[in-house]
Amino acid sequence: MNCTEKVVFTLGTSDRKIRQKAMKLVCGVPGVTAIDVKEHGKLKVTGEFDKYPMTKKLRKIYEHADIIAIASDEGPGQNHSTPVPRVTWPKSYPRRNKGPMKKSDVCIIM
Repeated sequence: MNCTEKVVFTLGTSDRKIRQKAMKLVCGVPGVTAIDVKEHGKLKVTGEFDKYPMTKKLRKIYEHADIIAIASDEGPGQNHSTPVPRVTWPKSYPRRNKGPMKKSDVCIIM
């Protein structure tokens, strides 16, 4: 990335521990220059960083973390905010039991 961006994440919770963990995680990412958590349930991050891996890391702390808006700081009069479409991910698929196969006299054709 060659320009500074402002990314707004939603945390959707007022839990103090989750906000502290999120701030600690974001502070450790190289390229982050400013963090703002003044608004309820929102985390504003400014700097040169990759936003999608950061979202993935934030989701490990809080499952519903998501990007709300992205704004680039190109110039004094060119600050455009781009809304990001929400992506819904499937929960989890049922796991198949990997136990021993049962022996039977039934022939199965695959």
